[in-house]
Amino acid sequence: MSDAIDELLKEGNANTLSLGAIQRHRLLRLTRRYCNTVLWDGENVATAPATSVIVLNSATAPRVETLISSLHENSIVILPFGENPTFDLIKSKLHAYGSIGSQGNAAPHHIWWGGVKPLSVPTGLYRKEDTLFVSSNRRGFLPAAQLAFDLKRLGLDGVMEGLAPDTTVGAQRSSKIDFIIRQWEQTNRPVFWIAPEATVHENPLLPQSLGCDFAVHMRPSGEMQPGAIFFHQTESARALLDIWQRLSRAYPDLSEAFLLDQAWTLASSQRQIETAWLPDSYWKAGNSQARVHGAVIQYDPSGMKQEPEEYLTWRCRRARRFGRHQAPEAHLIMHGTAPTRGPITVLIRDVLASNAQGVSGAVEAAAQAFASDSGGFSQMEVVLCAWDDDVDLVMQIDDETWVLVTDPSERLERNAFSQLDISDAITIDPPARHIHAASPDQSPRSIFRLADPSLGAKLKRSGKYPASLLKRPLPMTLNE
Repeated sequence: MSDAIDELLKEGNANTLSLGAIQRHRLLRLTRRYCNTVLWDGENVATAPATSVIVLNSATAPRVETLISSLHENSIVILPFGENPTFDLIKSKLHAYGSIGSQGNAAPHHIWWGGVKPLSVPTGLYRKEDTLFVSSNRRGFLPAAQLAFDLKRLGLDGVMEGLAPDTTVGAQRSSKIDFIIRQWEQTNRPVFWIAPEATVHENPLLPQSLGCDFAVHMRPSGEMQPGAIFFHQTESARALLDIWQRLSRAYPDLSEAFLLDQAWTLASSQRQIETAWLPDSYWKAGNSQARVHGAVIQYDPSGMKQEPEEYLTWRCRRARRFGRHQAPEAHLIMHGTAPTRGPITVLIRDVLASNAQGVSGAVEAAAQAFASDSGGFSQMEVVLCAWDDDVDLVMQIDDETWVLVTDPSERLERNAFSQLDISDAITIDPPARHIHAASPDQSPRSIFRLADPSLGAKLKRSGKYPASLLKRPLPMTLNE
């Protein structure tokens, strides 16, 4: 089986997975760290210790339960098509370890891996001075002094910055990101931000030991927790910081956690950024006077300012719980050359009605077609929709851009985007969300081919969006 896995991950083979160089390198390192590697067929179990299990297709709930219950605590599950919601059940049964974002035609998928026990530091030798720990807060604030004491006690290099006492909340957030970027630029090592209200009991070594680009802890409800965040000295980490900085300046009144989440969404849809999902031990709640058992970083909830509930949106929570993008978010964004048209969204609907490899084939075909000939479109976004509600969320965006509706059985031809006649696009009416069309079955020129000719008729369209090429309306004004 190991030979088959090597063939699956080997670059250039006809049957190889469509992975980017960074993704392929990480998966090879992961699989070679374990004694066995198996390709799960939907039925067998994986009881051997230290086994890496690659899952290309999901299965029924009972079979998934059987797989999870058979896993040894030192085994991992790898999902090469982690963007697909069909794997949400598997993810919900495991601790998330890491993920790698998608990047263009060469890396159109979002890789995910996890295990049955929380992520821990791999065996090895690590130097304390290889990470710089940073924090900032209002001058004279006592918890910051406690954090400085903890870092000194543990022999960790740290930089603390004091802010003016009258600094507003919005300015504090921007100053925090500016401070992290400044320290990132001045040092030649990873930067680990820890909130000044936190208590550090042990060296937070995990992100450094993994070599990831970015590490963050997630709340149980799914949103990111910006109290402990790690940025490596990589271009991907810097790109994430830059996006987060731009968003914080553009939307100073929005939640810091929400903006970090959105920055990650944008970065991981365009870069093979590797994210480590920190275990609960890296952000445990407890009284500041007593240590919580197993806590590496601990915080006192009574001393922290809570984010407004309205910013902890259900979209952000539900999507990030499974470490994937969720409609209307795009898991893959590609930019066109010589653009003469605006952006286009390729919406792949009913993804749960097909197996994961079928959906991955549709994603790869869209990426290859856009890379081959962008047709003058400035940008392509690929969005996976499991339910009609997901489709509605994509269509409800008012930006006057195009949406190409496909399903997992269809493959875009290499010249699909140049063959699209945007004058044929059917515009959605904003007030009622109806379709303006003389012929509801109207579709663009022949830009599709069926993955399996035996499937017969092409996409069976129904409901409010029966056409292939749609145009979203202009944003509505307050007077409309």
